[in-house]
Amino acid sequence: MIEPSAIRFVSAGVYAVSAVVLLVLARRKPAALRPYCYPFVGVVGIAAVGVGLWAAGVGTFSVGSGTLAGGQLLTDYVGYMFLFGFAAFVSGVSRRYVGGVVAITAFLRLGYDVAEVFDGAAALAGTGAIFVGYVALLGLFFGPIASAAAAQPPARELFFKKTRNLALFAFGVLIAWAMFQIAGLLDQFTGTVTLEYLDLLLRVGFAGFVFANVETLAAEGGNDTESVDDTGQHSGSMGTGAD
Repeated sequence: MIEPSAIRFVSAGVYAVSAVVLLVLARRKPAALRPYCYPFVGVVGIAAVGVGLWAAGVGTFSVGSGTLAGGQLLTDYVGYMFLFGFAAFVSGVSRRYVGGVVAITAFLRLGYDVAEVFDGAAALAGTGAIFVGYVALLGLFFGPIASAAAAQPPARELFFKKTRNLALFAFGVLIAWAMFQIAGLLDQFTGTVTLEYLDLLLRVGFAGFVFANVETLAAEGGNDTESVDDTGQHSGSMGTGAD
């Protein structure tokens, strides 16, 4: 049977090639659009490095009754937090909401690590954190963040809905994978292949989708749009000059 390390080396290579392709595509975008594209190049490039380190066994350490891989932690925390943060940003919501989404995403991902390496009450708490975090994200994305998006022009609101749905669906599938993994229902080969496929789909697929629709953000003026503040009230442009 193919070793997990070999699968991860292949995955790291796919990430590296994808990062180069995304960089070329980003440089072909108008200058005003590139700031929205380059972070995705960085996320995919970091994934190439992180998965490569994970495949090589570099940065792996013991915690509780299991082990954690530094390369996986680097890849996941950076990738997941950025993707969900970007989905919130597209809505035009305030920075505090974007920060809240990023923090909840980190909390959710930490819950998986806890459930993976500890037993008993700690594992149960970690599993609970996964579901609580995901429900919190659903509440925000379909509540105040969706309200902020509704105040945007139709094209940007549609872009938000697509990014939100893609991120939440892909992450929901990852949570289902995590539950199977924690329960020991996946053998090593199947678990490794499915995880790498899902992560590639989330990172590279998400980046490709954004690259194809990024003109929407520039056309609507980027951050210079009406947003919903932390009290739920609509606020004016933050990009206007002094009267």
